[in-house]
Amino acid sequence: MKKKIGILVRPNMDQLTINREISDVIIEHNCIPIGIVPTCDEGKMTLDSFQDMVDILSFCDGVILQGGTEFYDYDVQTVRYLYDHDIPTLGICLGMQTMGCVFGGKLEKIENDTHHHFVDYVHSVVIHSNSKLYSILQKETIVVNSRHHEQVVNTHLPIVASACNIIEAIEDTSKKFFIGVQWHPESIDDENNRALFQAFFHSI
Repeated sequence: MKKKIGILVRPNMDQLTINREISDVIIEHNCIPIGIVPTCDEGKMTLDSFQDMVDILSFCDGVILQGGTEFYDYDVQTVRYLYDHDIPTLGICLGMQTMGCVFGGKLEKIENDTHHHFVDYVHSVVIHSNSKLYSILQKETIVVNSRHHEQVVNTHLPIVASACNIIEAIEDTSKKFFIGVQWHPESIDDENNRALFQAFFHSI
């Protein structure tokens, strides 16, 4: 039976969206993408709406938190549930920022906004050699793409990659897979991003 991978949908004007590149990666790994639609508005979740989310999350073998521009209460509740129930989680851009903020961090604007570009490779990232991310990539430096103009600061999660004093990756090795990256691995098909996705899918 194929594994089911949840994708938390993002609000986009009057629509809810899923990044096609992410759903394509899920399908390429012989899994089924499941859109997770919150049954609440952008405000606080009710007990009923949270239970609706739990019903979907508990159905998933893993979850990818996709990028976006702003996270809401349902994003926070989702991250907490995934963490507490050890459901393999890969956070991308805003997804990583949400993970960082759930565990003590906050968002700040990047003053010198050199990281916000829509090109393939933007800057180098230094990866800590004692991290799970390093064990996956087997490299201390990689070059990544970036589309963000905010950064996470003061998170309690272990910081495992950085660039120009900006947090680029976080993780918790006590979980099956709980890694967030600031870049967009779904947008560049290279050996580093393929290895990251393969590690995520192997963990489910």
